[in-house]
Amino acid sequence: MMSVQLLWLTLGLSMTLTTYLWLKTCTLNLNNKNVKDMQQAFYSPLSSKKPDNDQMQQGFYSHVSSKKTDNDQITVRRDTFKSGFKYLANMSTHSESTLDISTILLAPWKKNMSNLKELRSNIKKTVHTDLILTQKNVNISQPVTFLGSGRTINISEEFYGLLPKDSPEHKGPYKRCSIVGNGGILNGSKCGKEIDKADFVIRCNAPPLNGFTEDAGSKTNLTTVNPSLVRLRFGSARTRKERTRFTYKMDEYRNYIWFPTFTSSYKMSLRVNSLLNKHLKKVTFVHGDPRHFTESQDFWVNSGVTVLNRISSGFYITTTALLFCDEVHLYGFWPFSTDIYNRPTSYHYFEQRNLSRLFHAFNQEFNELARLHSEGILQLHVDDCYKHP
Repeated sequence: MMSVQLLWLTLGLSMTLTTYLWLKTCTLNLNNKNVKDMQQAFYSPLSSKKPDNDQMQQGFYSHVSSKKTDNDQITVRRDTFKSGFKYLANMSTHSESTLDISTILLAPWKKNMSNLKELRSNIKKTVHTDLILTQKNVNISQPVTFLGSGRTINISEEFYGLLPKDSPEHKGPYKRCSIVGNGGILNGSKCGKEIDKADFVIRCNAPPLNGFTEDAGSKTNLTTVNPSLVRLRFGSARTRKERTRFTYKMDEYRNYIWFPTFTSSYKMSLRVNSLLNKHLKKVTFVHGDPRHFTESQDFWVNSGVTVLNRISSGFYITTTALLFCDEVHLYGFWPFSTDIYNRPTSYHYFEQRNLSRLFHAFNQEFNELARLHSEGILQLHVDDCYKHP
């Protein structure tokens, strides 16, 4: 009798252990599948085909759980901040230990004009030039030094004729400025109307507007264009087809298109300057002053901010805006792979692509922006705008 009972007990324990191991294996496989699905969704190769906004939003929300109440969302947000964020492209998170991002971004924001004026004063001790070259701040035959190479060229009479008489920053100070980055955190945010209500809107590196206005807005006062974008997307505007595509793209914007002319892309910048002057009447092509960029970067380096290669265009243009805007509001600045609700975010709001190469110290820059946010100098918008009109 005892032998039969012992046999049944042994069989029962064996079945329990087998069931546990089977469930454990299924759970691990499911978790691995979810991770692989998320990586595939947000790190797919860059496609030349224009993405559909509905598809972008579907991809963005595909891993979001069921709708939560406001109280639940607050709880999730705090848990997410508490566990910390993972930077895009596995960037170093060393600086997180000295900055409590959760405390900063969850606290109510209030503008502090006195702190802004103090920072302006400090910046002006290093930055003595203007954002763009104008007929007021350079002369014919004046030498200009290229960024990075040390090459020098004299301003020709023809080039001088291309320059505007004055810089848009001198028309300020503007009461409210929006600076729009390209971060995937904008996708589904419905921040477009809030962005556009600013007196002056700056967009970084010519992001697409058509099809994304609900989230990113449409107003443009100044749009920066990096030479790499013209090379990669428009073949340096060499052929007629490439020039037509580039002109069509630039027609999305109004007012000023800013280009860092005095780099290795000098000849290309003159080519696109002539192209836009010929075909577009509602935009003015302006040339960045390399001295202004160097002085702005020197200010942050001297302030203890680590720079990898050079500061990003978003961080640079934010520095400039602080000098002529009484309120600086940042949208689409977010170097993390998940948002404040722990939802996966893409690198750009308009496409699914991987950050293949790290050229800027985004983590260091973001921590500095978060510090300025905490001091009331600028405001980082990292939540969906429809939740707090």
